[in-house]
Amino acid sequence: YFKLLNSDPAAAAVQQGVKGHKVLDTIRDMFLCSDRPVLQAIFLNSNCFEHLTRLLQNSKVWSRSALVFQGRLDSLAVATIKALTTVMHKSPAAKEVFKERIGYTHLFEVLVSLGQPSRHLLKELMNMAVEGEHSSVGILGISNVEPLLLLIQWLPEMDSAELQVFTADWLRRLCCINRQTRATCVNAAMAVRLLATLGHHARLHRACAESLVGLLGSLGSQSLSGGELLQLLRLLRPLEPGQAHPYVGPVLRAVLGMVRKQGLESAMQYFDLSPSMAGIAVPMVMRWPGPAFSFLAWLSLDQDQQGLPGKGDKRKQLYSFFTPGGTGLEAFISSAGVLVVAVCTKKEYMTVMLPDYSFCDSLWHSIGVVHVPGKRPFGQITMNYIPFTSCCIGSAGHRTTTPPPSQISDPPLSGAPPSARSSLGGILSTQGWGSLLGGKPESVTKLISAGTQDSEWGSPTSLQGQLGSVMVFHEALQPNHVKTLCSPGPNCISPFKTQEAELGDLATKLLLHYSPKACRNPICLDLSPNLLHGRLTGNKVVNWDIKDMINCVGGLPVLFPILEQLTLLTSENHTAADPTGSELISPTPDVATSPGDGDWVILPSNRSSEARLEKNLVATFLLVLKHFLQRHPINQESLLHSHGVATLGGLMQKLPASLVDVSVLVSAQLLVEQVTYEKNQQLLQQLHTHLLFNFSIWNLGDFPLRIGHIQYMSTVIKENRKQFRKKYGVQFLLDTIRLYYGKSVSREGDISEDDNQTIRASLCGLLKYYISKGLTQEEMHSILGYIAAIGDEEQVRDGWMEGRNGQMTRTEEELSRMLLEIVLCVMWRGVEGSDDAAWLERGQVFSALTKLGATNELLLPVDHIKLSLMERMLEWAVTDNREATAAMLPQHTENAVRLLHVVQDFLQAEGLVNPALWTEKVLLLGVATSLLLLHLWQYVNKLLYMELHLPQMPDTNGSPSFFEDFQLYCNSPEWRVYLDKYVRSWFNYEIETFSQGHETMALFWKECYESFMVNLHKRERERGESKIRFQEQFVEPFSRRGRQENLRYNSMLKQLHSQHSAVLRQWRGARRSLVCERGPWADRQQSEMHWRVSSAENYSRMRLKLVPNYNYEDHRQASALRDNLGVQQQRVTSESLLLEAVKQVKVSDLEDDILELPEDDPAVEEAGQKEKLVLWEDCELVTQVDVSPGRLELTTQHIYFYDSSTEKEEGVGQDFKWPLSQIREIHLRRYNLRRSALEIFLIDQTNYFLNFKKEVRNKVYSRMLLLRSLSLYGTRSPQELLKASGLTQKWVNREMTNFDYLIQLNTIAGRTYNDLSQYPVFPWILSDYTSEELDLTDPGVFRDLSKPVAVLNERNAKAVREKYESFEDPTGTIDRFHYGTHYSNAAGVMHYLIRVEPFTSLHITLQSGRFDCADRQFHSIPALWQTLTDNPNDVKELIPEFFYFPEFLENQNAFDLGRLQISKERVNDVILPKWAKSPEDFIYKHRKALESEYVSAHLQDWIDLIFGYKQRGPAAVEALNVFYYCTYEGAVDLDAITDEKERKAVEGMISNFGQTPCQLLKEPHPVRLSLEEVEKRKGRLDASPLSIFQHLAELKSFFVEGINDNVPLVKAVVPKNQSHSFITQGSPDTMVTLSQNCLMGTHGWLPYDKNISNYFTFIKDPSVANPKTQRVLGGPFSPGVEVTAGLFVVSHDGKLLFSGGHWDNSLRVTSLYSNYLVSSLLSLSADIVTCLSTDYCGIHLISGSRDNTCMVWQVLQQGGCPVGLCPKPVQVLYGHTDEVLSVSISTELDMAVSGSRDGTVIIHTVRRGQYMRCLRPPCESSLPVSILHLAISYEGCVVVHTCVEGKDKNGLHLYSVNGKHLCTEGLKEQVTDMCVSGEYLVIGSEQGFLSIRDLLSLCAAPMAMRVPVRCVSVTKEQSHVLAGLQDGKLIIVGVGKPAEMRSGQITRKLWGSSKRLTQISSGETEYQPACNQN
Repeated sequence: YFKLLNSDPAAAAVQQGVKGHKVLDTIRDMFLCSDRPVLQAIFLNSNCFEHLTRLLQNSKVWSRSALVFQGRLDSLAVATIKALTTVMHKSPAAKEVFKERIGYTHLFEVLVSLGQPSRHLLKELMNMAVEGEHSSVGILGISNVEPLLLLIQWLPEMDSAELQVFTADWLRRLCCINRQTRATCVNAAMAVRLLATLGHHARLHRACAESLVGLLGSLGSQSLSGGELLQLLRLLRPLEPGQAHPYVGPVLRAVLGMVRKQGLESAMQYFDLSPSMAGIAVPMVMRWPGPAFSFLAWLSLDQDQQGLPGKGDKRKQLYSFFTPGGTGLEAFISSAGVLVVAVCTKKEYMTVMLPDYSFCDSLWHSIGVVHVPGKRPFGQITMNYIPFTSCCIGSAGHRTTTPPPSQISDPPLSGAPPSARSSLGGILSTQGWGSLLGGKPESVTKLISAGTQDSEWGSPTSLQGQLGSVMVFHEALQPNHVKTLCSPGPNCISPFKTQEAELGDLATKLLLHYSPKACRNPICLDLSPNLLHGRLTGNKVVNWDIKDMINCVGGLPVLFPILEQLTLLTSENHTAADPTGSELISPTPDVATSPGDGDWVILPSNRSSEARLEKNLVATFLLVLKHFLQRHPINQESLLHSHGVATLGGLMQKLPASLVDVSVLVSAQLLVEQVTYEKNQQLLQQLHTHLLFNFSIWNLGDFPLRIGHIQYMSTVIKENRKQFRKKYGVQFLLDTIRLYYGKSVSREGDISEDDNQTIRASLCGLLKYYISKGLTQEEMHSILGYIAAIGDEEQVRDGWMEGRNGQMTRTEEELSRMLLEIVLCVMWRGVEGSDDAAWLERGQVFSALTKLGATNELLLPVDHIKLSLMERMLEWAVTDNREATAAMLPQHTENAVRLLHVVQDFLQAEGLVNPALWTEKVLLLGVATSLLLLHLWQYVNKLLYMELHLPQMPDTNGSPSFFEDFQLYCNSPEWRVYLDKYVRSWFNYEIETFSQGHETMALFWKECYESFMVNLHKRERERGESKIRFQEQFVEPFSRRGRQENLRYNSMLKQLHSQHSAVLRQWRGARRSLVCERGPWADRQQSEMHWRVSSAENYSRMRLKLVPNYNYEDHRQASALRDNLGVQQQRVTSESLLLEAVKQVKVSDLEDDILELPEDDPAVEEAGQKEKLVLWEDCELVTQVDVSPGRLELTTQHIYFYDSSTEKEEGVGQDFKWPLSQIREIHLRRYNLRRSALEIFLIDQTNYFLNFKKEVRNKVYSRMLLLRSLSLYGTRSPQELLKASGLTQKWVNREMTNFDYLIQLNTIAGRTYNDLSQYPVFPWILSDYTSEELDLTDPGVFRDLSKPVAVLNERNAKAVREKYESFEDPTGTIDRFHYGTHYSNAAGVMHYLIRVEPFTSLHITLQSGRFDCADRQFHSIPALWQTLTDNPNDVKELIPEFFYFPEFLENQNAFDLGRLQISKERVNDVILPKWAKSPEDFIYKHRKALESEYVSAHLQDWIDLIFGYKQRGPAAVEALNVFYYCTYEGAVDLDAITDEKERKAVEGMISNFGQTPCQLLKEPHPVRLSLEEVEKRKGRLDASPLSIFQHLAELKSFFVEGINDNVPLVKAVVPKNQSHSFITQGSPDTMVTLSQNCLMGTHGWLPYDKNISNYFTFIKDPSVANPKTQRVLGGPFSPGVEVTAGLFVVSHDGKLLFSGGHWDNSLRVTSLYSNYLVSSLLSLSADIVTCLSTDYCGIHLISGSRDNTCMVWQVLQQGGCPVGLCPKPVQVLYGHTDEVLSVSISTELDMAVSGSRDGTVIIHTVRRGQYMRCLRPPCESSLPVSILHLAISYEGCVVVHTCVEGKDKNGLHLYSVNGKHLCTEGLKEQVTDMCVSGEYLVIGSEQGFLSIRDLLSLCAAPMAMRVPVRCVSVTKEQSHVLAGLQDGKLIIVGVGKPAEMRSGQITRKLWGSSKRLTQISSGETEYQPACNQN
């Protein structure tokens, strides 16, 4: 058949194609048979796949030979695909065969070669995936995902956009139809293919790409790994700088889809038990430990696919526990999806089911089943004492064979009483975690005969779903327990840890606990102590949540470049925001409403409202952020730690206005609400500061947005007024109004003035709200300041009127009314009494009004004003009389009478002219007043017969409502009649008598007017005076307040600006780590790196390290200036002026510093309590580059420095904060020859040089010493300090190197790297720079160290001596000197270091902006030495860098240093002596020379010259060693110079001349012992062991057995900082061992004892041998993790063990002595911790993880001892793309180094977590390389061990601290552990070798151990190497007996003491594996 198919007559090609097509169709017909599998096997055996593929390939050939139509080819391809599908249909085996033999890659190549595909072909490939019609995917599911992957790969090759869109659209439909199809695609790593295809975006149609991104989003919501997320971010890297990537919108929406999990939580890791044979087999339980049975598990079941009918029902087993007799318990899900719990006894099979709930809904459920003993219907099974032999979870397990019907007994009646039903022990929780069913469900009980269960319930099969974690307990769980265990959801790794309080000792009742996290096929680790490890059949599925994965690629900050791209979008390429966005807000902000009326309300946030927000990309971004923070403390922490919220605010201010609309505001609100809900106060405060109250963002938007923002802000403030008042209260609002909405703010194209006013009104409304709740004095000042500063009446009035009323009112009326009230108050209440004088005062008011009315036009007519006044006076008179006391009554009465007279007169006189004045009110008031008076005068009653005629009249006894009652009464007929009858006639009488009254009043008014005029004149006079007083008391303070306010406002603006630029600088720094070569956003074109010297020092005070120089400058300008040879600028200060200044302040005698130390300091006693400020002082931080002003604060716990310079680098500047406990020493220092400075040294070698005011320095110093309780040796002079330190003796005894001794002498003498004029000084030591080889045994190659460098040749010496003797200064100021220059000054330091920054820049600054000319540059070491010997004036000594820093000899920055004048040769790298092959070689040999025997024997002579007795006085004159007087300490008193300019000039002079170090010795320095003398001395003493590295030829090995025989020993260390109390001094140290089974041992160890032959004592820990006392590290390791030395770190004091590798991703801290778990830092890594390492000083620990990240942790100290780890890492380091396998850290050099399976080594800084560089060790193989081990030497060299995977190719590589590859050494053996000690590397190998290698050459002689070595370490004195072997032995390698020890003496001593014998373990015998090797 296949022959026929592939026959190849070229002529009949066309027919062939057709025939092939038809023949292929027959395959499908053949397969429509009953024994299909057999036919499949036949086809496979006849290589059908190869034939079918060949057919396609051949058809391509035919199509070339004869013009076959494309259509024919295509139909052939379709037929072939159909045939392939048919053969593979429903056969996993056939699919595997196809994959192996042909492979889809090959199929793809063949199909692509046929040309462009047709739609038919594409559909056929989809049918192949579904194995049926692809549109029925919902029913059929995806059976073969490979064709879909092939389609994705094909997309970029398709030319037709229509086909691309069609395919992508269908792919999205097929893959996302339900959870199963999504899971299938995720497990096939479809995301990787999608990302690869999206990478070809130039070839993809936009709609096609959007479909693919949508598909990616859908798959990512199920699972997205760290690598895929990294690729997704890399995809978005801009193609052109300054442009957004075209996919940024779709990807952002896709990410939102991934992070916004819909519905309930799903388990991310689970057991997939879909195959019918799947399940977990549990080992036998021989004896059930407790009385009950409880089962608790998470599971998820999908709806059944339409299976073939007639197969019979199945029951999906949840668990089954059966005894050998066939009785037991089981639970299953019936075919209807119902949970059934069953008990099987010998006779019966009893079931209870939960009928109303079907579990087949694709959701995750927690099911708990509890069997309580003795309760029906399950009481028959007692759990105790029965072995359960057949135990399964989720698998078919126990098979029941159904007996023939004849044997089945009648079932018992199932009419159990109803009460029995509710005895169901199962606590069944449904929807949502822990919500137990309300009331008891209607459970249905059923009894059948044992053996019939299969026919009743269906045959058992596997769970056919997904299973999460499973727990079985041997106690009955209580409902609250079940709830507590379920509530954390299906992803909680260890509920017992997180919920300890509620669960009590439940963990001890656990029989078994399986978690998918702790499973590696096929082993399921049992996490309970019973170790019932299960066997899994089926798959473990791991899904990754993007919320966790983001922390593997850089944390939340990796999202910000997306936002940055959004700021580049223009409105064209951003889909216009939906104009109806304001529907989201209700009410729509009404222009006139103040926030009080319409508060911000928001529609409930559901998915639809979020979908509306997604139209705006910025809103989408905020939603993404919101969902990342939701229920995720690690992400919240990451955002806080990285200053993410500030960055968010800063970037949002750069957005184009078109993007900032109401949607952004709504999503910002959702974000704030989410964080509020999370109860993260810190984060919330930052969101308020940088987002909500950041008007710079919201002012980008239009008017409705701004009003909406203010309304929302008001709502937030009103919810919690007290919290916001301080920071966002009155002052903040006033500043906001002034800054954004003032009159003077210019607004181009911004909002209109009306809108502006409305917004102002809204803000004033908020202001009013605050004020209404009380006003503090401060706020009052703020308001007054604002008014004073703003000086805009209109705005103030607007503000206040709006504030009072919300909208504009008629201001004039308001004003009139206010004034009237004031006048009234003054004239009625303000004038005392009722006599004539008082009324004269009152009358003057009316006179004044008359006069005003005559001369001015008033707002109201004068008469009206008067009338109003009178009305109000009448009212007040009524009130006064009514409320008067007996004493005051006469006065009020008289006032009332007089008032009536005035009113009467006014009405009579004016009323005749203007009848309108007779208002009803006046009349009523008048009558009321009269009535009151009448009430007083009873006789009136009789006169007017009131009682008779007015019976209804209200009682005038002063009731409060009298006036109202009277007003009503006046309308009654009774009153009207009375008026007409009596009063009118009385009135007529009154008119007659009025004329008399009128005359009296006229006199009264005249008097008033006259006195008014008199007063007016008086007042005019006073006004002049008061004007002056007003000016002094009001105007001046007012304008002063205005000025102050403006100052405050401007400094606030400055602060805002500097905060904003600090945020942007911070972001630039963070962004660098994102776009660096290993960052997620790695720039497509990496820019070249430039470097500068770092201030990090190692323990020998070497500044070895370069760090990136982001402010690199190539100094082209400085080179150009040099070459122009322009005129040198004149120096400002002339010499004579300086000399004059110096002469005045020359000091003859120098006193010592006197420190007053307070006896006891109260602050110190409280140090244990809360942190308190002890003192603060202004000071300067002096660094090489700069002097930063700032403030030092000292508290009871920390020392802080706040940098107050304006431009801070990366937003942080020089600020620092350190715990006092980390201060190692404090030295008094001089600065510019003034004793005003301190230098502080910390434990990790960081140091700070602080300069104070002279008088302050000692106070700070004493206080610091007290707080730190440092020994007060620091208070002595440098001479005493040197004596007390014992350094000289150490050097003499050769216990320290020459380099270390010199650097320490420099430090004590006040030399510091921080001040270039006091730089450490080192000697020239060689005189031979021309030989080919350097012979250090020849004394002739060395310089004479007893003479100053200038007088090494006799000719120079003579000249110098003559100059000295002939010198005479006529002024008498300058003393005689030998040299006018100095051996160490700032210019000299820059001269040497000109090639490295920051010294290049400093040199150029010193040379007035140019490079010095080339001939004067440091360009050759031989030439420099030549110049020195020839020139008696050049006295430069060396600097320490000549002995450790090769980089300063190379021009790595390629500066243009000019050409030499004669040879025209370009100055570049420094020319080295002939004997040096490279800068590294020069440094190595030069250092060797410094440590050589000759220098050791003569160095004291040079020390005498520089630091010793030859520094001053007659000895100095004799030694030709006197320098210019200004260089000596105390020569000048700078503080005596008052002129600032002069003082600066003298300081500059001192700096340029250099300063002589403090004199340390007044007598000759002692000589160093020779090597022989040292050996002898050691022989005599009984204390110090010999160093193995100095006696490599004499090593011997001893072994110890019995620690844990035949179990590999994976750790053996002697911790280095073991504290011994005074009493136990000399007692043994601790040695810690750890075996592979986690058995911990703490043994005694004495490294040196001369009395025994093997030179050490080992006292075995007795607990390791006794099973009862053994201490074993708890918590199982993750399955598949190899327990090696790298997983453990022992703290430096030997008390704590840090361990990784645990199944729950934790990093654990265990106490070695009590085996108590101190802390377990859970789930901060997304995967397990793979390696640990600690630094030399014990401050930091570094961990590497399988999730590709590293974390740096701070070790918590208490009283100097480690007690645990800080719960949050100090840094998280990113950059690897595969698991991290090895880590190393050096805190002092600020280096964290990590090596990974991706073959790279990455170096970060520890303090800031910045990326430094990536090392890629060389490898010939193309196979992947892993970095298995790393170590850092004390000089920062990195040793890397690499291994080619799958091959035993091992290599060692050495890199310098600055990443230069120094050498590589191939290895024959496989390294298992390595460590660096000093300049040696110790390695243990799998092949059983222990080798000690020289670090720089990596070569060695190995010692054979014959058994694989598992760990190596060097003891702290470098006296022994410890090695743990595979067979459990401990090998101890030390130096054999030195020659001069007489062996007899040893034996005698050894056998003479019985005590010694007991201490020596019998196993400590010499280890000689070689003899047994045969």
